[in-house]
Amino acid sequence: MLSKLLTLNEKIEWSNLIDKLPIDQQDIYYTPDYYELCERNGDGEAMCFVYEGDGDIAMYPFLLNSVNRLGYELDKEYFDIQGVYGYNGALFSSCSAKFLKDFSQSLLNYCREHNVITEFTRFNPILKNHVYAKYLSVVKMNKNIIVDLTNTEENIWNSLYDHSVRKNVRKAHRSRLTTTIFNNSQITDKWLNDFKRIYYDTLKRNQAENYYYFDDDYFLNITKLLKYNGIFFFVLKDNKPISCELVTYKNNKAYSFLGGTLSEYFPYRPNDLLKHEIILHLKNIGVEYFCLGGGTSKNDGIFKYKKSFSKNGDVNFYIGETIYNHKIYDYVCKKWTEKYPDISNKFSNRLLKYREII
Repeated sequence: MLSKLLTLNEKIEWSNLIDKLPIDQQDIYYTPDYYELCERNGDGEAMCFVYEGDGDIAMYPFLLNSVNRLGYELDKEYFDIQGVYGYNGALFSSCSAKFLKDFSQSLLNYCREHNVITEFTRFNPILKNHVYAKYLSVVKMNKNIIVDLTNTEENIWNSLYDHSVRKNVRKAHRSRLTTTIFNNSQITDKWLNDFKRIYYDTLKRNQAENYYYFDDDYFLNITKLLKYNGIFFFVLKDNKPISCELVTYKNNKAYSFLGGTLSEYFPYRPNDLLKHEIILHLKNIGVEYFCLGGGTSKNDGIFKYKKSFSKNGDVNFYIGETIYNHKIYDYVCKKWTEKYPDISNKFSNRLLKYREII
């Protein structure tokens, strides 16, 4: 049995190990390129814990962050680990009980030896890898929506879509809305600026958290690092971009990543046309599962809108968390509560609440 830790200095080895996994386990959110995107964004140091034995392999990419650098005075340097923006959790070539147990013990040893105090992950609703995380406390969250693109276009239109989607797509066509598509490698500065303008406008309207206001470098890195794993979609009215979405994908799985719509054009139903054209395009390039994500709360308007594109596509979404060092974890949480009493209630249920620094 062998365990090792890869960094972005071993990107080729990291990529090659992903290719050794069954194809249904290979996913954009586990690639070194995507982790590099997040590391460059300041989200943490990209790592990939690898465990091999008897011809089988387990991979667990994560972001490593120092707790001390948040300003807590501690006796030594401590860390926490979490997944990237998107979906995470470990990937396995074997689901045997012994292999899963050995992997969990090996990861536990690593965390204890390297002063990791806590771990947080968002499991992948397509891969359903939460079932293998026996060492974590697994919590069911709000459901996500997945569109099954193995259906025929006719079945998608008539059976998966809600009647309101079909009606709104027709209205968008009557309003003479058009669409255009760019692969990440093709998009120009002009179109990228249009995307950011619509995206930022949507964030402002929805009062989004500051984290989601990604800077220019982030978008430039998307076009470079995810050169062959991303597609920009636009809806236009009179040649003006009014709605947009960036989709990330690898092999047969795709994810709605970032996007937005100018609110003054809502009456023309650009959102429905956009999702419809994305679904058709992804199906045509061989994608089988398109994850739309979920809402911000149970059965809210965002969730119901996404569900209208896949009436029976709601799936459970889970997070995983554990505390490796209760003494240090309790200490930093106590210090955080004392320093930020005004926001302590807002983030009290978050495992990594001590990272919410004003």
